[in-house]
Amino acid sequence: MTQLYTLLYIVRYTPLILTVATAGSFADKIGPRDEDANVVRKETDSVTLKCSYESNSDNIRLYWYKQYPHSAPQFLLYRGANSASGYGYNPSGSRFSEQTTSDATKLIIKDLQISDSALYHCALRVGAAQ
Repeated sequence: MTQLYTLLYIVRYTPLILTVATAGSFADKIGPRDEDANVVRKETDSVTLKCSYESNSDNIRLYWYKQYPHSAPQFLLYRGANSASGYGYNPSGSRFSEQTTSDATKLIIKDLQISDSALYHCALRVGAAQ
């Protein structure tokens, strides 16, 4: 599984800094564009975290996870790419949503809260059953 790591800090009344970095080098790729690597937001703002991906497979899934320091990643949602139907688990209600196209997946977080400060992971899985 190829992963993207996105560090999201939300700070009360001051800008937050969003840092994106990729790990690994694979034939199937997922990662941010350079202009998506750093984003600044404040509490109550919205943010869109974006992963661009490349794969020759039509049978892939794109996953989003949230991780607090010294904790295991928490599954947020996934979507089958190149598919009209998607599946997801959304523990935070309507503040978290996703959009997936044939070359990118986005995690949208509305009404940012301090508790959204975390490391966000985007992962690409090839060969997943749809």
